[in-house]
Amino acid sequence: MLKHIVLFKFAITASERQIEQALAKLGNLKNTTIPQIKSFSFGKNCSPENLNKGFSYAFVMEFLSEEDREGYLKHHDHIRVASDDIMPLTEDGINSVIVLDYKF
Repeated sequence: MLKHIVLFKFAITASERQIEQALAKLGNLKNTTIPQIKSFSFGKNCSPENLNKGFSYAFVMEFLSEEDREGYLKHHDHIRVASDDIMPLTEDGINSVIVLDYKF
């Protein structure tokens, strides 16, 4: 199994509604065109530690294998939602994204 964790700094002009709709659209790919996504969740930072360095939202996906993750990363629907719906809401494009994957 593999976890895929993505953190975002969104622009102050991006509303919570816009952000949550964009992330929900990504998660919906699990039920429509990318069944390799075994689980998906997202949310707004609620840590009291104040160590998020401006990263305010995250999503987590689980995949059975690296091959399944690769299929997701290259899938045209993932690329479309990321480029058309999520990235325009970020503070500074790809500089506003952190990705960390690990096996478990």
